[in-house]
This record gives sequence, structure tokens and C-alpha cells, in this order.
Amino acid sequence: MTGRVPFPKEIEMSQDQKGSEYFNSIPEEIVTKYETAILNNLLKFIKSDEVLMHFHVRLVCECENIRKVIEVADKFDVESLEDIVKKLTTANTVEKISIYDSEFHRTLFNITKNADFFKWWRLQSEELCNFLGKFWETVGYGTTHYKDLMEIHNRIFVAVRDRDEEAAINAMQDHFAVLLFQLLGTTYNKS
Repeated sequence: MTGRVPFPKEIEMSQDQKGSEYFNSIPEEIVTKYETAILNNLLKFIKSDEVLMHFHVRLVCECENIRKVIEVADKFDVESLEDIVKKLTTANTVEKISIYDSEFHRTLFNITKNADFFKWWRLQSEELCNFLGKFWETVGYGTTHYKDLMEIHNRIFVAVRDRDEEAAINAMQDHFAVLLFQLLGTTYNKS
């Protein structure tokens, strides 16, 4: 954990400070215990749902793959990724962004000679692949999540270029956190 989740500002700024004071009085180790329980329950939920389980597989494999990319990428691979990131960040339609995003991830798997996994995974969950195909439409051009993802793709590229395994894995995890947030907010919002 990177630290305590902050108390919501709109509540903290209200006239009654007692809620904020109470929250902030809870020891850090207790907060961590509750956060860990929530994360464990979320992981159980993810592993018990077919679409989310395929998402989990993709997350784990993308993080492991980016670690291997750091080990084997040559100058040509780095230049290819840089070119794709430039195309991705300058694309002016969600259709083009979607194409370059897919190309970026395919290239990462190609670098490690794991293109077959990427093809196999796409066949495993039609529902998740449909979501990913429409993902950029869901995110929207120019939104906060759009900007976050553009920055994350650039961070992944820079980490590969600099051979920084930890930064690459962290950026890939951030990428999938945004994907999960969107997936839970769209696919599972059936009220």
C-alpha cells in the first residue's frame, strides 16, 4: 500500500470535522488491514467472474511480458514502440487510438516472441474483447482517463527505453487499473 486513502475533501470541508477527525485517528496498520481485506475480496470476485478472470489473466501476462521486454528489447524494438506511442498520442479519433493501442500491446508481445499468447487470449473471452474494442469510445477523446492512458503508454515506452523493470511493471499495472475501473463501470453497471 502506498498510504492511507485520503478522507474525501468535500466531507472534510464540511462544518462538522468529527468524521474527518475520527477517520484520521484510526491507526495506519488498522487502515491497511481493512484495505487488504477489500483487495482480497475484490480479487476473489475477479477470479469468480468469467470476464474479470480473463481480465486478470491479461493483467498478469502483460505485467510479466513487459518484464521480459525489458530484458530482450533491442534498439529497433524501442524505436518501434516510440513510433507507435507518437501515433497513439497524436491520433485524433478514437478509432485510430484503438488501432494504435492494440498495435502497442501486440508489439510488446511480439518483442518477447509471445505473439501466440496474445492471439490465444483474444479467443478466450469474446465479451472482454468486445469491451476492449469499444474501450476508447467509452473513455472518450480528451477526457481525464484518456490523458492518463496516453501518459501511461508513454511511461511504459520510457521504462522500456531506459530498461527500468519496476517502472515498466508499475505503469502496466496503472494501465490495467484504468481498464478495470472502466470495465466495472460499464459492463457491470446493469441497474
